[in-house]
Amino acid sequence: MPRHVTALAAALLLAVSTPAAAQQTASFLGYTTAVPAGWTSAPGSSSMRLAQYTIRDTDQSVAAEVVVYFFGPGQGGGVDANLERWKAQFSTPDGSPVYEKVSTEKTGPFPITIAEYRGTYARGVGAGDAAAAKPGQSLVAVIAETPKGTLFLKLFGATAKVSAQRAALEQFVKGMK
Repeated sequence: MPRHVTALAAALLLAVSTPAAAQQTASFLGYTTAVPAGWTSAPGSSSMRLAQYTIRDTDQSVAAEVVVYFFGPGQGGGVDANLERWKAQFSTPDGSPVYEKVSTEKTGPFPITIAEYRGTYARGVGAGDAAAAKPGQSLVAVIAETPKGTLFLKLFGATAKVSAQRAALEQFVKGMK
């Protein structure tokens, strides 16, 4: 048998017999969920950040980030106020309306609102930091109204990367049990 065929067979056998890496999980307010593949845990920069993840691009630069916030029971503001604030952090070069998509689901263990915005993103507190605004950005934010308090999850970064990770974020939230 040619050497390259046996090497290929050995590699296939190794791949089949080697167990896959265990899926990581995360817990928030007593709810546990699976962390999507490709999300790397990063140190949080404040006590209100329960978790923070980076999503790397092919060149290993950070292409998107996910942050899970909890401000305390009854804290963090209502759904509408947060949606308005997040939308106000976006603009378009020609002043046209910002892309906005908002949906609410009540089929899981708690209601969730998912909002997506695209454009030039002035991320930060309140209306954001206009001096540091970046074009070509997206934000997918989830408000999870659990009986134990409201969780705020934000996926943000380059639009292409955020779009590619939106389903993973939704599964991350909807997988909380």
